[in-house]
Amino acid sequence: LVEPAAPRRSVPLRTHDKEPRTSSERAAARGVVRVQRDLSGINFFPFLLCNVGTGCSILKVTSESQFERVSGTALGGGTFLGLCRRLTKAASFKEAMDMAEDGDARKVDMLVRDIYGEGEDRAGLQLPGDLTASFFARALSAEPKASDADLCKALVVMISQNLAQIAHLNAQVHGLRRVFFTGNFLRGNDLAMRTIVYTLQRMPRVVVHGELGRRKRDLLLPVGAEPTEAVFFRHEGYFGAIGAYLEQCRNCASAAEQGR
Repeated sequence: LVEPAAPRRSVPLRTHDKEPRTSSERAAARGVVRVQRDLSGINFFPFLLCNVGTGCSILKVTSESQFERVSGTALGGGTFLGLCRRLTKAASFKEAMDMAEDGDARKVDMLVRDIYGEGEDRAGLQLPGDLTASFFARALSAEPKASDADLCKALVVMISQNLAQIAHLNAQVHGLRRVFFTGNFLRGNDLAMRTIVYTLQRMPRVVVHGELGRRKRDLLLPVGAEPTEAVFFRHEGYFGAIGAYLEQCRNCASAAEQGR
């Protein structure tokens, strides 16, 4: 589980250089910390499962044997690596992620303050100035060209923020707060996990007021609403293989009962 930075005990976090490091060492700079979570004492079902591989599927799980695919998106790890290979010199997923750790997405993406300035009101929208307004929009300007590291970072942020938003909206539609994220795109991808958590934590606090006739109406969730909770697994990359194995076991058992 990744949460906003708080005085909790952290668990070891493995970096690309394989040097053991706790996430609390990065919490001050990045605002999130990985903590262990015991889910045995809570009402486990229902929940959403967001499986991020080449693309993304979102399943609503109501019991150990009942689930349905309720949504998804074509954005995923395949999108990330494909664009990285086209736009940068990165040839592998690991190489692209190593580059992304040193990049700055703000050199690629346009923020709200880039459009509306630093004023508190910001044209009446009341949006945070550091909110992403448009992905890759800085490429339209004559500013210095972004580095490969910046492009890789911007791609991680773009995909992760969209995944978080889609998961959040599905959680709202189905009346759920907890989303389990899994899939090979998130395997060891601390940057994507941090971005997803950060995005989910901010969403309920973003409120837009619009004048519709003489009435003011909230267009997004009210301030203080409970944020959607993101939960991550230690071995997220193996869930597809485990699921395929269990399905094959069930098929074999069924065939044996029918005398095949």
